Amino acid sequence: MTDEPPMTVSSARVSDHRMAMAWARLDERARDILARRTAGQTLEVIGMAHGVSRERVRQILRDTEGALATLADACWPGWRDHVISQAAGAVVIAAEDLVGIPTAGDTEIKRALLRHVGLYPATTWAGRIENLWSVSSTNLDRALRSLAAQAPFLSDELREQAAALGIPVSVPVERIAEHPSSPLTRDSRGHWVRRRAEQRDAAYLWLTQEGEPRGATHLAVAIQATSVRAIEEGMRRDERFRKLQPEGLWALAEWNVPHTSGHGNALDAMIEVLRETAPLTRDELFARTAQRYPVTRSRLLQCLLSDQIGLVDDGRLDLVENGATPVEESEPRRPPTMVIDAAGRVLGVRLTVDKDLLRGSGVIVHPWLTWRLGLRLAPTSRSFRLRGTNDILTVRRSTSAAQISALRALVQSKGVTMGCQLALLLRLDDGEADLRHACDPHTCQARVKRAPSSAGGTQR
Repeated sequence: MTDEPPMTVSSARVSDHRMAMAWARLDERARDILARRTAGQTLEVIGMAHGVSRERVRQILRDTEGALATLADACWPGWRDHVISQAAGAVVIAAEDLVGIPTAGDTEIKRALLRHVGLYPATTWAGRIENLWSVSSTNLDRALRSLAAQAPFLSDELREQAAALGIPVSVPVERIAEHPSSPLTRDSRGHWVRRRAEQRDAAYLWLTQEGEPRGATHLAVAIQATSVRAIEEGMRRDERFRKLQPEGLWALAEWNVPHTSGHGNALDAMIEVLRETAPLTRDELFARTAQRYPVTRSRLLQCLLSDQIGLVDDGRLDLVENGATPVEESEPRRPPTMVIDAAGRVLGVRLTVDKDLLRGSGVIVHPWLTWRLGLRLAPTSRSFRLRGTNDILTVRRSTSAAQISALRALVQSKGVTMGCQLALLLRLDDGEADLRHACDPHTCQARVKRAPSSAGGTQR
């Protein structure tokens, strides 16, 4: 692919062989110290395990990693700058997505080289997240805390909001958010709320979906609040709510008047605003839309990708039916999980098998994919025929997300398991798609389990 420095297959094999030999020549203590450090153990704990001081452990790490890095310099000149350029500007990057390191496929060598060039394993409130690296160990934690501060979210909005903050799909956002130390938790309906404001956030989401004022008793039952009085006291102190008198009903502060919302989504509300009063500046449009259908600013920005909304000559927004020009999405930054060949004819997407993929959910992907496919307005889609079958795979751009249609049946046919890596290839010239098992055949647990016990070799 175009991201890798030029290197022939034969020279890459020689380099990997040299790195493997260097690793094999390390004494057992040095290898164990590297492994323990990678696992997050402190210098003091490692020193106690080997009967040496913290400073001696530091020296061994420095000397061992330095020797490996010097050999890597000879094997693959420029690898340091290449790795740093991939990590720079990214919240976090998966180790398997970093290319240009001669490691002989050895995870410990790769981790040692990454530490040597100044990258750090990602650490969050859930602890160390394996195989994710960045220029600062706290990058991911800061991004996740910014995400939590924007809550509450509906159950299917967490991943979309994370993507908007630059958190790549390789990050197990839901698993981290479900950790006991997380500032987020799920309410009784499965939506994401802040732990310190659980019932009030749940009430906010419920009223948003109801679209009209409701009584406290009705609200408490809907969100399974433990006490009607407690939820009323909480809403009274929260500026997002107001109580209407003399009815005694609760409403959202964004609502100008108590009325039933006739809008199914934010886009419908935005279109109605423009039909009543147009053209408008973006800030004016967002403020009036939020009064009718309160959502986050990022969701309102997504609505501008609709093929029904566009710009007029003075830069304000209006409806396309009134002569406005649709606003195409500008090119997003390409994520490390996506590549394109030098000829521009094949797009590759790395996917990780997770519970959503296995249960048949549509796969939310970074919008760079839909941009590169020319799907720069919404709604719009493009279909591909899955190679060797009559099935169709659809890539869709909506105002709320970029998505690939469900891959459950195809994934199951590959015999993969949770955590396996897949490569989805989209061929632009003939409209075909191909899904391949992309794990290392020597370390993939799914392949190991399928390997025959008798002669015959490992299945591929």
